[in-house]
Amino acid sequence: MSNYYMYDRCKEVTPMERMFACMNGEKTDRVPIHVYPRWAGLEYIGVTFKEAWEDPDLYVKGQIMAQERFQYDCVIDYDMMGPVEEAIGATLKYPEDDVPQIAEPFIKTKEDMKKAKWKLDPRKDGNMPKVLYAIRRLKEELIKRGKGKQQVPIMTWGSCPSRTAACLTGFKEWFLIVARDPDWAVELMENALDGWLQMVIAAHEAGADCVWVNDPVSSADCISREHYEKLTQPYERKFIEAIRRETGMKIIFHPCGNWHDRLDLIYQNQADGYFLGPMNIDLCVEKAVETNQKGLSRVKFLNGNYGAATKTSTADRKPVSYATTLKFGTPDELLVECKTVIDTVEGADIRCMLGPNCWEPKNTPYVNRDATVFAARKFGAYK
Repeated sequence: MSNYYMYDRCKEVTPMERMFACMNGEKTDRVPIHVYPRWAGLEYIGVTFKEAWEDPDLYVKGQIMAQERFQYDCVIDYDMMGPVEEAIGATLKYPEDDVPQIAEPFIKTKEDMKKAKWKLDPRKDGNMPKVLYAIRRLKEELIKRGKGKQQVPIMTWGSCPSRTAACLTGFKEWFLIVARDPDWAVELMENALDGWLQMVIAAHEAGADCVWVNDPVSSADCISREHYEKLTQPYERKFIEAIRRETGMKIIFHPCGNWHDRLDLIYQNQADGYFLGPMNIDLCVEKAVETNQKGLSRVKFLNGNYGAATKTSTADRKPVSYATTLKFGTPDELLVECKTVIDTVEGADIRCMLGPNCWEPKNTPYVNRDATVFAARKFGAYK
């Protein structure tokens, strides 16, 4: 890597300052942009996920170089489901160029729960130390390039207990358990919570600056609002509150999928901000303002959601691919969508953290990546 560093002796607000101001509900020079850039880094240096998994220093190199090239405001660790579930006992398959996936359900009966290793040490067990190594190396390299000061934040990832349980049982079986055997669902989530909590704590100790937590199995496409409110939502909040208590990190919650009928409940999870999926941006903002005013939430910022469900690409509840405009659209289309997101969120006096409505997909054109950063500078500048 070159000795030149773009933030040397500059008077510009740094990504670290910009991101943390936003997460505190404050303004700097402009809105930050965070795209969850797993693939941007890998594609920029021309390696597959598997190659970077086998050599974490390659992953670190890709993250550092792509951030400097594309100028978004945050880098991430491996950003993947798998290491905790694998350490618990699940078998993973490692595709050549995709994230690890559960090979088959690990828990098929209540008796199978006895085979699980629920108490984990992320510093020793399975592949979790590899993720922690990548975080430490990211921290070291960022500090080195900043000549003693880190200028770009590192985000880590945590799986909500409902997602972890679903990964262990299989998603379809998990939905049946939620509907038919809620007591078992609670038992599974109780056991599943600590593994990822310990992983997030260890990631923070390794150098992670903030965390996003994810639940793709509690949307309206998966379970009813009633099941969400009574079963899985309390464990999302329990997980989030435990992370805040143990680490003090800023927390983004990602409700993955269609959550239009339960936005009021989502915001009560007490995350600092929410990484929006392919949902109607007006409704997301309206419900955030409403729950904040009632004292039910602490929404400081919204992260998202160009690329699929803004006014220019779909209406309200129509299902869309998360990659729609970001991957297949034009720069001009993206500029329109980014402006809509910024204007809508900032217009409600909530900070906008511009980004896609899910992680940036593979093979996103460089010109589209550049267009979204340009949009943050053009439309997101504070007067």
